[in-house]
Amino acid sequence: MRPDLSLDEYRPADRAALYEVCLRTGRLGADAGPEHEDRELLGHVYLGPYLELEPELAFVVRADGHPEPLGYVVGTADTLAFEAACEERWWPPLRAHYRAHPPRPGSADERVVRLIEEGIHSEGEWLAEYPAHLHVDLLEDVRGAGAGRALLDRLATALEQRGVPGLHLVVASANEGAVAFYRRLGFAVVAERPGSLVMARRLAPAAAPVVR
Repeated sequence: MRPDLSLDEYRPADRAALYEVCLRTGRLGADAGPEHEDRELLGHVYLGPYLELEPELAFVVRADGHPEPLGYVVGTADTLAFEAACEERWWPPLRAHYRAHPPRPGSADERVVRLIEEGIHSEGEWLAEYPAHLHVDLLEDVRGAGAGRALLDRLATALEQRGVPGLHLVVASANEGAVAFYRRLGFAVVAERPGSLVMARRLAPAAAPVVR
């Protein structure tokens, strides 16, 4: 990783900056800001629940002399348990908010709010082998500097320490650069969906402690 960059654990004070990173990388890695009137909306779907429900699995990259994070990885050790927790604790207040303050009809915001209404529900035989999942985003300034690989390695280590056997992610099929990046890190396609791929890799979970 570039010598002026370092990894750090997520802190609650990072939240606003990370939401901005999520927005500025939300269009296949490019800035989605011009498409969205609500600048927090993408973060509410793809970032916020991880910071709220599993902050210990959120890691950020910082640059010397730059206090705000320039990228992050977030994840969950158990996708199905995480989605159930979102249904119980994360989506309900957001649904209430956007029903009271609906986005403009036909807007990009309306399409994202539909995800909030529907919730996110994963399914597939591969989930048993790869129960964890992640999201990683980096601003352009720190791409190609080794930060993405370092963040994923940090998350994988944390998951292995919990005994998690495998990790997956969903990537847009059109995002050829991201697909190639994940292949270099050992991810392989385990499922195809309209417009996206599910990619996964095995982990080396730590042995469970012996109970005497």
